[in-house]
Amino acid sequence: MSERFKAIARQLGVAIYPPMCRTCLLIIRPGAVFCDACIVAIKPIVSKIFPVTRHYTLKVFAVTEYKEPLRDLVTKKFYGDVVATRQLATLMTRFIPLRDMPIDYLVPVPLHWTRYAVRGYNQTYTMAKILGEHCNTPVKRLLWRTRKTAFQWSLSAADRQENVKEAFGLHPWYQWQEMAFLEGKHIVLVDDLCTTGATLIQMAKALAPYKPASISAVVACRAV
Repeated sequence: MSERFKAIARQLGVAIYPPMCRTCLLIIRPGAVFCDACIVAIKPIVSKIFPVTRHYTLKVFAVTEYKEPLRDLVTKKFYGDVVATRQLATLMTRFIPLRDMPIDYLVPVPLHWTRYAVRGYNQTYTMAKILGEHCNTPVKRLLWRTRKTAFQWSLSAADRQENVKEAFGLHPWYQWQEMAFLEGKHIVLVDDLCTTGATLIQMAKALAPYKPASISAVVACRAV
């Protein structure tokens, strides 16, 4: 009976508070993010490859470039809008062929604890959990921030590289394990936005010594 009541409650919720398009506010079907007219504004972009080390490159898959209608959803994290974060992940499951990619672990970008305390959640971990459920892949918080860094958006492209240089390390939860625990694994990093790629590159550099088979990344938006 409890499941039946939950279903009724969901139906009543939709009737009282119908889902609306995040752009034009038209009523849309449950589970959708944008209406049919606004969804066509999302233009797919090709993946981009960044050099990491002599042996590794980082291929970044994105839904679209960093502009509307997704840009507004990305910035909502600064206001604690968890719904917007979940919607970004939903769009990633639709536009990025996750189920066709070799993935052993999804690894979200870690927040420094001070930033987590202010924001109240880590948007990349929230996104990674949804992506993991979609492709039946475990989420591992393998890395942590070894120091607090400035907001990347406040810096020039050159300063962004220096800002996150050596800012990530293997999380203490995993430091007790043998070095080979990631060897041969396919690691996919998760972020909401990629601009210069500096953050993702530094994360990949922190994981490279553990000899994974590959390191790639999925993001909602990428600057082009």
